[in-house]
Amino acid sequence: MEAVIQIQPGDRFGRLTVILRSHSNKHRSSCYLCRCDCGTVKTVNRNELRSGKTQSCGCLARERMSEACKGEKNAHYKHGGRYTKLYNVWRGMHDRCSRLNHISYKYYGGKGVTVFNGWTDFDSFREWALNNGYQEGLSIDRVNSSKSYNPENCEWVTKSENIARCNRQRHKEA
Repeated sequence: MEAVIQIQPGDRFGRLTVILRSHSNKHRSSCYLCRCDCGTVKTVNRNELRSGKTQSCGCLARERMSEACKGEKNAHYKHGGRYTKLYNVWRGMHDRCSRLNHISYKYYGGKGVTVFNGWTDFDSFREWALNNGYQEGLSIDRVNSSKSYNPENCEWVTKSENIARCNRQRHKEA
């Protein structure tokens, strides 16, 4: 017959440190009060401690799940730029040119302005932008407003420059 190894206060199992034996459960298995490395106190069955089934209060599983959902490990990961200002510039450019219900569609897509086919995915647009002077606070502007968004016709300008160009263009049309 195999000798039963006793669990003592101070023993570690994964992230759990045994504080004391608290009680026996309905199956007559000892249960122990344990402190997780994160500070949470949890009661754990002796068999779960010894087998390694329970290694933390649950924080380890949450961390592993969070890590599995990050970046390129996530099946839904595309480019990592979704919540950036540059992504909003790219998305806005596409929306103005293709979404019929966009407030500015009549000035862009409605006048035949399109977006360069090479910029259909954000990665290629971001690469162009970073290699062509993009910085936070700048907006994209078409050098010739009668032409579409493409690498040869776009540049980065401040908001005030963009407004001044727009005003000059309106005076020419009037």
